[in-house]
Amino acid sequence: MAEIVHMYQKPRREFGRHPEFQDSKPEVLVDTHPNPDIQAIYLRQDPYETEIQCVDELSESQTNTERIMLKPQGMVHLEGGWPSGVDPTEIENKIKYTKKAEREEGYINACKALIEPSERYIKQNNAIDIYDEYFSSTVADHSSEPPSAKTVTVFTDPSAIKRTAAHITWMSDGKKLAIAYCMMKFQGNTEGMSLKSHIWDVTNPNAPEMDLVPTSPLCCLEYNPKDAHLIAGGSYNGVVQYWDTRHPQTPVMKSNIDDSHKDPVYDLRWLMSKSGEVLTVSTDGRVLIWDVKKMDKPMENETVVLQPKSNEGGPKGILGGVSLDYDPLVGGPSKYMVGTEQGTTLSCNRRGKSPQDKISQVFNGHHGPVYSVMRNTFFAKFFLTVGDWTARIWSDEIKTPMYMTFYHKAYLTYGTWHPVRPGVFCTTRMDGTMDVWDLVYKQNAPVLSVQVSDYSLHTLKLQQDGRMVAVGGVDGSTNLLELSPGLCELARDEKNIIGQMFEREATRDKNLIQRAREAKQRRRKSSAHLRTERDIGSIDEAALKELSDNFIRDVRKDEEISAAKLEEKRASRSRILAEIDNGPDLLEGLMASGGGDDSAAPSPVAL
Repeated sequence: MAEIVHMYQKPRREFGRHPEFQDSKPEVLVDTHPNPDIQAIYLRQDPYETEIQCVDELSESQTNTERIMLKPQGMVHLEGGWPSGVDPTEIENKIKYTKKAEREEGYINACKALIEPSERYIKQNNAIDIYDEYFSSTVADHSSEPPSAKTVTVFTDPSAIKRTAAHITWMSDGKKLAIAYCMMKFQGNTEGMSLKSHIWDVTNPNAPEMDLVPTSPLCCLEYNPKDAHLIAGGSYNGVVQYWDTRHPQTPVMKSNIDDSHKDPVYDLRWLMSKSGEVLTVSTDGRVLIWDVKKMDKPMENETVVLQPKSNEGGPKGILGGVSLDYDPLVGGPSKYMVGTEQGTTLSCNRRGKSPQDKISQVFNGHHGPVYSVMRNTFFAKFFLTVGDWTARIWSDEIKTPMYMTFYHKAYLTYGTWHPVRPGVFCTTRMDGTMDVWDLVYKQNAPVLSVQVSDYSLHTLKLQQDGRMVAVGGVDGSTNLLELSPGLCELARDEKNIIGQMFEREATRDKNLIQRAREAKQRRRKSSAHLRTERDIGSIDEAALKELSDNFIRDVRKDEEISAAKLEEKRASRSRILAEIDNGPDLLEGLMASGGGDDSAAPSPVAL
């Protein structure tokens, strides 16, 4: 008879005894009664709430230790550990020594001692998977946690003369950031001041990883989003150049100073194109586009003079640009925005037929330079501007801001949207404070204010995942802060909530504008009606009646004179018709009726 065998295969770890937790009723383990003598000196408080933990309560504190200067150093690892009598380059000597060591009693005892713990560890690994993620499907909710930010590291300007950290740009992988250093004050560049800007490794704040040496200090820098090795910069003297970080000693190409901007290049962006184009703006009132393959001159027919056709209620003439916003995935590949030093924000389109047509919309409202302008990453028609003492949120469909922060005591210097959360944006102030605004939870005040520095802050840049933010100050230091998870992770249904909020505010402003127009028209009609009544009511009624009577009297008199003349003519005509049969008497009748002069009339004999 054939034996029936069933082979059941299962990993060893699945035979382990897993804990099964079940609900149970409370059980009194210890009941300690109070001491009557001690109880008499206390008052009973009912109810009374307290908390008891089964473990010791610990406090957490942090401090900055002294900075250790690190220096990368390479080493060569060669085969070693052999006795002095063994040459590791000779294989026969190594084999001979190894066989001799394996026959020693100490080697055998060491191997036997290692067998038992190794077997135990192997069984444990087979029974329990220590790397198993038991709660991988559970998503942690950090929305209830208080927002916070902690300083991770500080990058200090290595120059002896401290310069302003004018602009910050992150590499796409978030491991490096480039900082442009420049003395932004007028005539602040002193003799002997360094011209270098630096690229830093986030893990090594002690020394920059790479130096960028331009002919004039850089006011702005920007990594190429497609090629992380290319980085473009705009100088204080108006020259535009770009580097290849694989050969950072000199720029790959730069513009001629005669064909460049006449003022400092305050901002630039890489455009989405096949050849590689750079968009720059300056306070000389021009927006230029450069082809990196031929960078000596700006591209023809692409220059935009910042002078809108009509700017009702705003400044006239040419406006100086100080900030740019361009994101092909948000606003489109041909659209960009410019913030000016006169407080006006311009929406531009490269596809305009004429240079003036390329400025499509004008937004006025700020009382000073617009230091930052940026479209919302999730809702393209809403954008953020930062200038004077406020930050404002606008819509393309309305000429007035639909949301505005309160007027701060210190001047605002920069602002940017969060790349992950649509309702969060950050601003910096001249008093050294960085504010984080979360419109989901609070609209009238920031949810977090961090005193980053004792000096004025100038710029900031968020990492691509939104967890790290680099904040640059006028003292040359750049603080790298890590935001709490509640500020970085997208909340449930947050996108719909913010979208509905923006649409509701935009609709409300549209209705208010329409109502204001209607009220203005009503006031205009009412004032015209009152003016007409006032003019009519100023005439005397008696004088008006007298004028009317005199007019009617004159008309009647003229009618009577006309009627008398007409009657006289009719009588004369009837007399002539009655005497027409008398023949030669016709002439006498005509003369009698006054038909001509007696001296000029012919005599009856002549007839």
